[in-house]
Amino acid sequence: MIRKFLAFIFAVLFFSLTADVSAAGKGTILFVPLDNRPVCLEYSVNSMAAAGWNVETPPEEYIASNEHSGNPDKLYEWLAERAPLANAVIVSSDAMLYGGLVDSRTHHIERDVLKARAERLVGLKDLGGDPLVYVFTTIMRSPRASAAPVEPPYYAEWGSRIFQLGELEDREDLKEITRRERKDLKRLLKEIPPEVRADNMQRRALNIEMTELLLHGVESGDFDYLLIGRDDTAPFSQAHKEARKMGILVSELPKERIRFFAGADQLGMVLLNRAANRISYEIPMVYAAYGDGKGKDTIPSYEDDPVDVSVKEHIHAVGGWPTKYLHRADMVLLVNTPSSGVTLEASVPSNNGVAGEQQHRFMRKLDYYQNQAKPVAVADIAYGNGADNALVKELFAEGKAYELAAYGGWNTAGNTIGFALAQGLLAPDMTVEAKDNLLNIRYLDDWAYQANVRMKVSAELIWPNKWPNSGLNAEQLIAAEKQIMKDITEVAAPLMTQQTVDAYRFNLPWQRMFEVRVSQK
Repeated sequence: MIRKFLAFIFAVLFFSLTADVSAAGKGTILFVPLDNRPVCLEYSVNSMAAAGWNVETPPEEYIASNEHSGNPDKLYEWLAERAPLANAVIVSSDAMLYGGLVDSRTHHIERDVLKARAERLVGLKDLGGDPLVYVFTTIMRSPRASAAPVEPPYYAEWGSRIFQLGELEDREDLKEITRRERKDLKRLLKEIPPEVRADNMQRRALNIEMTELLLHGVESGDFDYLLIGRDDTAPFSQAHKEARKMGILVSELPKERIRFFAGADQLGMVLLNRAANRISYEIPMVYAAYGDGKGKDTIPSYEDDPVDVSVKEHIHAVGGWPTKYLHRADMVLLVNTPSSGVTLEASVPSNNGVAGEQQHRFMRKLDYYQNQAKPVAVADIAYGNGADNALVKELFAEGKAYELAAYGGWNTAGNTIGFALAQGLLAPDMTVEAKDNLLNIRYLDDWAYQANVRMKVSAELIWPNKWPNSGLNAEQLIAAEKQIMKDITEVAAPLMTQQTVDAYRFNLPWQRMFEVRVSQK
């Protein structure tokens, strides 16, 4: 790390840190997550705990789950009681305004209620104690296809056309629309029922208005940092259109207090790491490197920026600094990108685990950076929604899997980058056992389940029986989890050892196939 004295001067000049750090411990951080999914809550809190941080979270009945919405009023009461004694407060505005991420897409909350909730969130510092206040929020996503309960019910029928409409309106707004596309735009405006369009746009407009209200917290200094995530977007979409306009407002605010980039589920982990760095008066220097081919210019699926833009924004957001000079770096973030620059789904047949020259060159880069005595975190974004099978096999075959500071390969590129970066920076404060446990969870989740078992169980059990991908009943859940345990063991034990796999349990916390919870027995 940069010398503590220099970091202290930098922090005082630019961030006005006032948290009183007790010599008896690292400090207390209050954390209100998006919802109770493992990546948003358990994995994030456990990562911090492994590095010695005390992170307090609200009672789980106040936090959104697959069964109930979050309770913004109870969450605020919990914060009001504890904030004066905390070093930092990290808050999801989606939880504090709507109840959670899903609720932000489906709510019917009156504008006056939302406005009052946004204003009291801006006034968190008035509760006393002067903690650091970090808030993260999301621009409502534009999914190509989705359905209830994570979207309004009409998405099952109209979701793909709602996306197409937003894509064409974005192109029209940018004056990049063809004559054929104009005809398609007119057709879609006639096809999509007016009440569907009105409901969708009214909610989006409300959410944007509330985000603009939160910007006042940056202007006034009531927020020490605001992180805005673009949830599941694309180069042309309604979310991209809204983000462009939001970007104009964000550009007028000081960059040391606000960042705006792709992703949602990693934002809490990013700000937890920022709080750790600020409370410790540390500014980690991070050197980023990429796979061959398109490399840093790759625009990943579900995102609208080149990956190197996302990486730099994430480094700034965790309270670090991107460096071009390897000798100055505290850590290397090595990003596995596809040579073509196209991030296909991890379920495609080409992700068959057979290493090619791309993976071999990546492993040589890993060797090089490790030989410079630099800790390396790997962000595996070659595929969306799962790991690069060949890369993971090479990591284990060459004995590198547990030499990494961190590994990530889940969901979107931003999700992966945020977790790999944050866990990697926390790793020096962890025991070897704690670090390896976090690595095991990521390999079992991102590689074994997401890239392999999820689609296998879906194809062999869920779809043949005509079960839903989401909303499994108790009997279906038991059968699916039993099959998942069996299949993960078959996939992972040959590389990770039977003993390692047997130390973990696997369940579907939201009664759907999209995510698994990996936990130690």
